[in-house]
Amino acid sequence: INTTTDILVRELPDIDITISGTNPICFGHFSELSFPVLAGTAPFNLNLLEGSTSSTLNIDAAGLIGGAPYQVSPTNTTTYTLTSVTDANGCSQNLSENKTLIVNEIPLVDVSGSTEICVDDITQIYFDFTAGLSPWTLSYDINGTNASPFALSNSSDSIAVSPTTTSVYTFTSITDANNCINNFTDAATITV
Repeated sequence: INTTTDILVRELPDIDITISGTNPICFGHFSELSFPVLAGTAPFNLNLLEGSTSSTLNIDAAGLIGGAPYQVSPTNTTTYTLTSVTDANGCSQNLSENKTLIVNEIPLVDVSGSTEICVDDITQIYFDFTAGLSPWTLSYDINGTNASPFALSNSSDSIAVSPTTTSVYTFTSITDANNCINNFTDAATITV
């Protein structure tokens, strides 16, 4: 008696990882991850390390989660590593693909220099930059009137001012070389 048996061999699932959103990002901002499907039958259970934290994601045939990319907002630079995947047929495979999302810090500055001067005297407003990447661009106003933004390159820097009347220099935002923005309020009052 001749007996034949058909054996169905399914391919092993395989998924890749891409940063489909912005990279790098600024602290507090979001980016997105997508998971291109290379082989296997959807849906997939994907095991992922987010830095050292393990997650399991349900990935559809388009490499998304419920039709949308996976939104992430890490607090520091994070490597996302695929560790294993199981498809709808129960086939599994270990993975090792990874991508790194860079997170840039928000720029910080301390403004000082409130003082008294005589008419025609010059004084300094001092800036101590404690975070962010040089050069830093500061937006400000003088007595409520917008002034042209200016850039400084040294972590400790200053500008010379010589107002003719008592003036309040109010600084409202700082942008660094990574285009990370910090909206803040700090002021220096120059009494004339």
